[in-house]
Amino acid sequence: YIASKLKQAQMMHGALKVYVSVAYSKLENWQPYLESIGNVVSIDSVNTTTQVSGQIEKIYFDSGQAVKKGQILAKLDDSTQKAQLEQYKAQLILDEFNYTQYKQLYEKNASSKASYIQSLSALKQTQALIAQTQSIIDKMTIKAPFSGILGMRYVSVGQYVNPGKAIVSLYTIDPIYVDFTLPQNDLEKISVGQKIEIHTDSDPDKTIIGTIKTISININNISRNATIRAIVNNKDNLLKPGMFVKVNIILPKIPNMVVVPTLAITYNPYGNFVYVVTKKGNEYIANTVYVQTGQTQNNKVVILKGLKSGQMVVTQGQLKLRNGSSVIIESIDKDY
Repeated sequence: YIASKLKQAQMMHGALKVYVSVAYSKLENWQPYLESIGNVVSIDSVNTTTQVSGQIEKIYFDSGQAVKKGQILAKLDDSTQKAQLEQYKAQLILDEFNYTQYKQLYEKNASSKASYIQSLSALKQTQALIAQTQSIIDKMTIKAPFSGILGMRYVSVGQYVNPGKAIVSLYTIDPIYVDFTLPQNDLEKISVGQKIEIHTDSDPDKTIIGTIKTISININNISRNATIRAIVNNKDNLLKPGMFVKVNIILPKIPNMVVVPTLAITYNPYGNFVYVVTKKGNEYIANTVYVQTGQTQNNKVVILKGLKSGQMVVTQGQLKLRNGSSVIIESIDKDY
């Protein structure tokens, strides 16, 4: 009977133990960063348009196409202007002849100065009409103002357009800007030339590196934030104008920081804590220790206060634990 009761007590004692996984806190050279949200902005962007009215005769591009500066995008019907140009050129022949004749006569005192000036004026007017008409013809050929990537096409062949009508959007995307904001208290931590890491929702595991180009001198008087602009090489076209991105501003490394797995932290409105496991006789006991946590990255969190390196903390099984619980160590995570 006594042996039976002893065995039953041992079984009950074992049932009170909680199986847990643990890891040891350790020292690391921590790479801190500032976090922000950014917007991707094209260095140059424009809706290409026409400076003159006319009917679109031909379109030379496709949406999404890469173009070079000066490449022809569209052409307006310029047949009327070309006909006028030929008319003015024909008039120019007559005006040049008359001017030459009156000049020679005037130099021989065989013609009045008024007739000579009149012939010169007629010549200049015709030359001006030719230049004006040629300028209009040139403007009826719409060209890319800079190299970049075309967006959506807004017109069709045969459509009549007026000055200011958007033909197609054009963007430069390599390099490209990323604009983000930081609180004024963080400005002393950054400088022009500092590296940043950029992550997109479409490929969160891909890290894109950029460099701070400009720090705004103006602080928003409501949010007390400053706008920062970074420049990013974008050869793979991973960033597109208007895209939302996450930005990490890399700060100098901090040596010998205590870190633990993020799974070890129990977050509580009254304070974050971990279960520290210590050996007491033949048993392992878990006790709550409140900690001050810092930044989290790569499934690790910095412990600013409350732990030392080499302490054993529970990473799985906390829900069944109470302060002073007896535990059985099921596994130790050494490679976090």
